Amino acid sequence: MVWGMYLPRSGGPYGPYGNEEGPVDQYGDGWRHRLVKYYQDQMPEAQKSFYRDASKYAYCVVEKFLYESGHRQPGPDDLIVTPIEVHEPPRFFQTDKGYNELASVISLSNRMWAVDAAVKKIVERFEPDLHRFYPVEIRSPRGRVYPVQYYLLVVGSWLESFSPEDSNQESFTPHEANGARWFSILGYKNNIAGLALRPSVFKGAHLWRERGLNEWLLCFSDMLEAELAGAGLMLPKYYRMRSV
Repeated sequence: MVWGMYLPRSGGPYGPYGNEEGPVDQYGDGWRHRLVKYYQDQMPEAQKSFYRDASKYAYCVVEKFLYESGHRQPGPDDLIVTPIEVHEPPRFFQTDKGYNELASVISLSNRMWAVDAAVKKIVERFEPDLHRFYPVEIRSPRGRVYPVQYYLLVVGSWLESFSPEDSNQESFTPHEANGARWFSILGYKNNIAGLALRPSVFKGAHLWRERGLNEWLLCFSDMLEAELAGAGLMLPKYYRMRSV
């Protein structure tokens, strides 16, 4: 069996509203401003010509946390996703309000996923050195650091086990542009449970994303699900998907 978790919805303990490295102005948060300044003051000229301008660079860095290296979105101005560089991850996430409790898996802004230390430990026990975890402090508007360490999750395994033909046709919507094909889904139980994946492709994997479904869906194995469920963690809802 295989399980699917949709990107936690914004608002509340599963997806706190806020800004990477704090709010600054109408042009962006602290993270974006730091990346723009890096482009202007420190980036080698060869890299500058690749990204073309500072705003494009900041946009492309966000994509590094959503897609695999080498991926390219279908827009005519989209660039190939390159590996994350050491200065690029956001250092903290400032929430719009204080929280007494956050889930062990949360969404931040820009559709990024974060997990706490307990989830990180479980995932690394199954698949050491495959996925990347970037430390990110969770801070309240007054600067209080949430007492649990969180990490931005960058999934290291991308598969193509999704079978549109065997899925409930109401569970997804196909799209195609500039030679690229992808699918949009909703996070409701009926939609996730109606998706069909091929064990012949995902066999042996424990945590992965599906090409075509991208950052919206996190897939995991029975074994990983059992460990997460048995750890007593506060988790977003997830659902069993079809194996065909």
